[in-house]
Amino acid sequence: MIKCSKFMGGLLAAAAFAGLASAQMEVGGTRHPVLTEVTLSDGNRTSFVVGDGAWGEVLAEMGIMRGEDRSRDREIAEQLYNSRNEIPAAYLFEAARRYASFDPDQAVYVFFLARGRSLYDALRCLDSTATNGVPIVTDMAGGEVASFMNITDDGQSFANVTRMQAALDRLQENGEIFTGQFTPWWICSASDSVYIAATNSAPMPENEWLKPREVWPSAQRMVEQNMARNRALLAVTIGARDLEADSE
Repeated sequence: MIKCSKFMGGLLAAAAFAGLASAQMEVGGTRHPVLTEVTLSDGNRTSFVVGDGAWGEVLAEMGIMRGEDRSRDREIAEQLYNSRNEIPAAYLFEAARRYASFDPDQAVYVFFLARGRSLYDALRCLDSTATNGVPIVTDMAGGEVASFMNITDDGQSFANVTRMQAALDRLQENGEIFTGQFTPWWICSASDSVYIAATNSAPMPENEWLKPREVWPSAQRMVEQNMARNRALLAVTIGARDLEADSE
């Protein structure tokens, strides 16, 4: 079974990130993935990769966080956000979900931050199948955040468009997507090649799971281009709305 940390003493304990924090002492380096068997809520059993703060451990921690009472939304959201550069990007989706209950603008901003960082981490993995993990953690933000990002023909939808545009503008200006310090291992370990290595309990040198640092700028450009496309689409929507308003 996955061993995961607990929330203690009514606070999101620093110990909750202890195992993962130790894994991020270096961005690269050799990793030691292994498989652990987990019983799912439906009674079926499956295996996840664990070791050095791997995919299975991150999902386990997110499961614990999601189980915390919603009365603690502000506390948990702010603690996760304040630790954003030292934790896996996946945890920011939980922060976004919690922010949605009291600060929709920040919820959308943190969602895009989490999405951008997760994609950037995945694109730095040697095995491209790591990108399959991005939609999995994205979905964990839940419908609370999605309700502030839906686009329809009503006035609320236009508020969502402007909110998303403001969030993306903010990210472009501050460059925060690329300032995280946590190792991409958390999502690289979701890839097929790491799963195979874990099946054999085989250590993985850095050059077997992480792309060389000299190609990281290309991953950054891909994320920036993705964000630019989203901003352009939102700008078109806002422009169409302005034209419609002028014609009335």
